[in-house]
This record gives sequence, structure tokens and C-alpha cells, in this order.
Amino acid sequence: MLEEQFRAAEVKLARTRGLLVALALLLTLVVLSLPGQPLSAEIRGAVQVLFVVQVLLALAVVGRELVRITNAAAERRALRRHAVALLTAHDERRKALEERDELSRTVAGLRALNDHLRDELHQRDEAVASAVHELRNPLTSVQAYGQLMSRNLQSVQRQVEQLERLISDLLSLPGARPIVESEVDLVREAREAASRLRLLTDTEVAVDVDGPGPFLVRGDPGRLGQVLDNLLRNAAKFSPHDRPIEIEVRREGEELQLGVTDHGSGIPSEELTLIFERYYRGTGQRRDVVGEGIGLAVSREIVLQHGGRIWATSPGAGQGSTFYIAFPAARPLEVPDHIPTAVQ
Repeated sequence: MLEEQFRAAEVKLARTRGLLVALALLLTLVVLSLPGQPLSAEIRGAVQVLFVVQVLLALAVVGRELVRITNAAAERRALRRHAVALLTAHDERRKALEERDELSRTVAGLRALNDHLRDELHQRDEAVASAVHELRNPLTSVQAYGQLMSRNLQSVQRQVEQLERLISDLLSLPGARPIVESEVDLVREAREAASRLRLLTDTEVAVDVDGPGPFLVRGDPGRLGQVLDNLLRNAAKFSPHDRPIEIEVRREGEELQLGVTDHGSGIPSEELTLIFERYYRGTGQRRDVVGEGIGLAVSREIVLQHGGRIWATSPGAGQGSTFYIAFPAARPLEVPDHIPTAVQ
């Protein structure tokens, strides 16, 4: 549309100039053809020369207009080519931006997928590390109980069942570890765990029951035994051999609590919560003890799955420490209906 307006303006300007030239020629012809006295030869010659000059000027103007119109057409064609080139470049730039945005979305998707896979691999690594760590306890127990098969067939069977369950945990997805609940006698589990520790390490363990029973909780016997094994073996690592490890089972309101006390190097107050973190090894003398820093973290996971609590206390350096676990009681305290009177 703009090109048509330029062309109309040029035609109008050329028409105006043509009219002016034609008018000048017409006036000259009128002067030459006027009736009256004849013009002198000099004037007539001058007028004729003027007419010829006007004709030549008219031709020159027409030629100039033709050249200008030709140049204007060439400029318009050049402008058209530039406009097409600009539109093409703009379209290519738009396509490039769209491709860049698409690549950005693809990269973001790949990054999110990579993060998801990294998290899955991390969970798998943690599950494998936990299972491998826990495999050592029942394998060691089986090896020791194999030497005393005639007297410990039941204990060997329980350790084999625990080993099979841990292998299943290792092969299953992280977090997919079902709990088989039943009523578990916390006192019996404590005494059996103490027997296993005595057999493996010759460490003395004293089990003290505070108050009347029953001391029953709802849970998986194998996993609760796994927690007790971890706590006792952890205590054996940091406790001197000449002093026994103490286990106390008691009732606190609606909870049953079990405490494992050692007389070792103790735990600094700032580490009492950190020791339950996975791979945490502690500072000072505790770092010199062999271990991966997984057992307490696994024990915390099992206790939390059972709806219980786990924590540790320590009076200070060189004064030992106590690890507690607490679970809701499965049965209330059994109180006799009447107290028999003494015979007089």
C-alpha cells in the first residue's frame, strides 16, 4: 500500500511538470500565430529559437522524469528485497527462539529425571548398606550357635529367620519392609539378646525387671530383637570387659521402657542426638572403635516403625551412657482383685 502511494505521488508530480511544459509550448505557438502586423525577422527568429529551446527543455524534462521514475522503481525493488530479507530473518529468529525454549524445557525435564534417579539410587544405596550391616549380626550368631547346636536349636532357628528376612529386605525396594505384628515379651527378648551377646563376646549382661508384668508390646519379634542386638553390641564396644552391661525393663504409665547401660567412655551432650544419624561416627575415643555408624540409625528406623521412641543419656566423659527404647504397652498392668490377709 505504501508503494502504491509513492507511485501515485510520482505520477501526479510528473503530470504537473508535463502540463507546465505543454503550456509553455502552447503560449509560444500562440505568439507565433497571432494575426496583426507581421513580426520583424529578428523577433520571429528569436521566437523560433525560443520555441526550439522550449522543445529541447521539454524533452530534457521528460527524459529526466523517465530516469527518475526508473531510479524510483529500482529503489522500490531494493526496498522490497530488504523488507523480504527482514521478514525472513525475523521468522528465522522466531523459530530459533522457539527451538531454544523447547530445548530448555527438554533440559529441565532431563534434569528433573536425573534428580529423581539420583534420589532413587541414594535410597537404594542406604537400603543395601543397612541390610549388609545387619546381615553380620545373625551370621555371627549362627556361626557361634552352630558350635552349640544341641543346646541352642531354637535360638539358631530365630537367627536364621532373621537372616532370611534381612535378605528379603535387601532385595525389596527401599521402604517396602512390612512388619509382622504380634505380642512380644520385652523381658524375654532382653534375656535372649543378653544370651546371644554373652555367647559372642563373653560380655556379662545383667537383666533387671522393675515392677510386675506383663511387659508385652505389639511388634515384630525379629525386628525388636535386632534393635536389642544393636544396642547391646554397641554397648559392648564402648564398655570395659570387667564391668557388666545392665538392662532394665520397667513400666512408665502406658509405656514400657527398656534401658541399656554401659560403663564406657560416655557421649558428649552435643552428640546425643547426632549418634542416631546414618554414618555418624562421633568424636574422640568413640571414633577409634570399629563400625560403620549404621546400627543406631537402623534401630531408630525400626523403633519409629513400631510407634516407639529411642534416645540416649550420658552423665559425661568416662561415666558411661544409657540407651532407652519405649513402646506403648500391649496390655495394662495386671493387679490382683484382692490381697490375701496374713494367717493369724
